[in-house]
Amino acid sequence: MDEREVVTYLRNRFTKPPYLKNWLDDDCEIIELGDKTLLVSIDTSSEGADFPTEAPPAEIGYFSTALSLSDIAACGGDPLGVLVSCSIPPYFADKIPALYEGIGDAVVDAGTFLLGGDTNSAGELSLSVVSIGLAKPESVLRRHQAQEGDLIAVTGILDRFNYCYDQYTQGKFLEFPRILRQPAPIRAGKLLSQLQGVTSCIDLPDGLIKALDDIAPPGLGFIIRDSDIPVGNFPRTQQPNYISASKPAGDIELLFTASSDQRNNIERSFNTNNLPLYWIGYVTNGPGIQIEVEDDKLITPSVQGFIHKLDGYKLFE
Repeated sequence: MDEREVVTYLRNRFTKPPYLKNWLDDDCEIIELGDKTLLVSIDTSSEGADFPTEAPPAEIGYFSTALSLSDIAACGGDPLGVLVSCSIPPYFADKIPALYEGIGDAVVDAGTFLLGGDTNSAGELSLSVVSIGLAKPESVLRRHQAQEGDLIAVTGILDRFNYCYDQYTQGKFLEFPRILRQPAPIRAGKLLSQLQGVTSCIDLPDGLIKALDDIAPPGLGFIIRDSDIPVGNFPRTQQPNYISASKPAGDIELLFTASSDQRNNIERSFNTNNLPLYWIGYVTNGPGIQIEVEDDKLITPSVQGFIHKLDGYKLFE
């Protein structure tokens, strides 16, 4: 089984709670509480699978916390705080204060708080971070709501993680803050939730192509212009931009769809708030993802992004 098959099993095995807006199908579990909506998400980051073993403890703490908070951002929520469960191996015990320094930096940057958590002994380092947020019911951003003709945009440069990973696999010096100290895009998510015409949203830590696959409405697809995908590190001649933004994983940014008639208003709002914005494609009538490359040629992407296949695979050996 991989992570997607586990979700299918859970849907078949358990009963959907009546107070959930959706179930196992959005960045957060969306709990309706009258005139408030509670957003709850959990992300687990493990040594080797998600970050290098030799990474500084503060950068590990920051990355793991921001990764979870990005789910709140993708739903347009206002974070109330995080709960952090740390599984600590013996060789890491004296690094716990530094780990929590990074966690503290991440929650401050997101404008929220550490609520509590748990500490356990383990064979290798792992952090499970529960993020909790609030939103107005009518403004929660969802997946699978895009319409044919909608535009597709992202909120930042998309190849930082993969560039650093490529350097790491070549045995070159890895700038750990560059790959791991990526703030959760809370401001961008909250702004999107307030704008007219935004139809869906998702975060991008598993890569561009996987995010597109996860956000696609039934029967609809996407055409992405490779030259418009924002990359800042890989030379454009080395490989297509969509690969740089997708393999093996992705950055902590947001991808969203929006009605084309709201493009100018969305651009003005992002500029006013000093937030980056890049339009990269549009929603089409027909399933699948296609990449527009040179000479307007359309190709099917050759990468998936990061999918947990539960086979013990680690990015950082």
